[in-house]
Amino acid sequence: MWYRSRKISLVLFALLMLIPFGAVTLAQDVVTIEWWTVSSEEYSEEVQRALVDQFNAEHPNIQVNITVLPESGFTERMTATLGAGSGAPDVAFFWDNNWFPQALDLTAYIEADPDLDPSTYFEGFWNTRSVWQDKIVGLPLGVGANFVMYNKDVFDEMGVAYPSPDWTTEDYIATATTLTDPDKRRWGGDRPRGPFRAIWRNYGAFPYSDDSTTVEGYLNSDASVAAYTWLWDLVASNVTPTPADIEILGTEGTGPIDLFLAGRLAMATLNQGHVLTAVESGVNFGIVPEPQIPGNERYANAWSLTASVWAGTEHPDEAYEWLSYWVGPEGQQFLMQNGHLFPSIPAVLETHPDADKDYVQAFFAVLEQRQVAEWVNAHPCNGTVLRAAVDAWDLVNLGEIGRDDIKATLDSLVEPAQQALDECVARLGA
Repeated sequence: MWYRSRKISLVLFALLMLIPFGAVTLAQDVVTIEWWTVSSEEYSEEVQRALVDQFNAEHPNIQVNITVLPESGFTERMTATLGAGSGAPDVAFFWDNNWFPQALDLTAYIEADPDLDPSTYFEGFWNTRSVWQDKIVGLPLGVGANFVMYNKDVFDEMGVAYPSPDWTTEDYIATATTLTDPDKRRWGGDRPRGPFRAIWRNYGAFPYSDDSTTVEGYLNSDASVAAYTWLWDLVASNVTPTPADIEILGTEGTGPIDLFLAGRLAMATLNQGHVLTAVESGVNFGIVPEPQIPGNERYANAWSLTASVWAGTEHPDEAYEWLSYWVGPEGQQFLMQNGHLFPSIPAVLETHPDADKDYVQAFFAVLEQRQVAEWVNAHPCNGTVLRAAVDAWDLVNLGEIGRDDIKATLDSLVEPAQQALDECVARLGA
């Protein structure tokens, strides 16, 4: 009996010796990482869960627990848990810049990572979504940008040449005018979504000084006046939907993309998500950057989402392991192939299934332009100042201001905008 027991023990010992030491993972060694995310057109819940399953299978010592929140409630819940200092996930989107102080500084991890460094990502998105106050607070997931989509069938019908990438703001108005057909209830183009975005930057306009001290000479500069005057000319040409049109159409579930797909909007300022919709709808379209000003630097209104590790995590090493997988080449490749993500990693984006198609190549070109977000992210009072000066935008869009009154209107808004800037700077302490 003793011999038999000893023999069994020796056999079991021999079998254990045959198993690689690293393959023996005790239950108590498994670390669970809490991950909060949202479902989107680019990565559905199903696709993200599949990515987690793949990671968990490849990393038996780390198990990611995914929580998919509604996008409408994500910000509120993150703000609450980060504010309380407890209950936040180990890894999540930190898409609100106000959360950056509570993101783990990843500098040491990036420096030690043989597979990831700043050059892995598009430079503009790394600078705007990963770096904050000389710290690396996250990694940029996916890319998006605004550009002008044009309906080739409408252009062909009207005998109008397709817009070229080097077109100007004046070309935009002229082209939209030619394409407008009231009898068919068709507009030639649409209006910018707001001031001091790509077209304002293309004019060289900024709402206040780079050191966040002065509004005079910026909000009412010649460049700013020129941008607002261009908008006035566009509005006066009657070739775009009015705010009232958009409001009415919105109640009917019809937005700019719906009008574009229906051929009622020959050109529209849209984004990569709308491109996928147009492809699925079989629309014959092209893409060009938002119009430029000859001789000036050109900008794009582009974005990415910051994915971060919470500074309060109890498992920073394992959290970074998941983060670098999710937002690194392997994860973004997975989300591109199984979802609709346009990766923020050039080497992965170049392998996009439609990479050789004209519309994707045009999108790639937009991503190479300088980003509006570079200045906006470095100037947190931007939104506060623009709200104080919103009357100029509203009056032009509503047609309640004369073309020659634009400069005086902007002059009159300098004082309230300056007060807003001063209060914001004092509140933020910088």
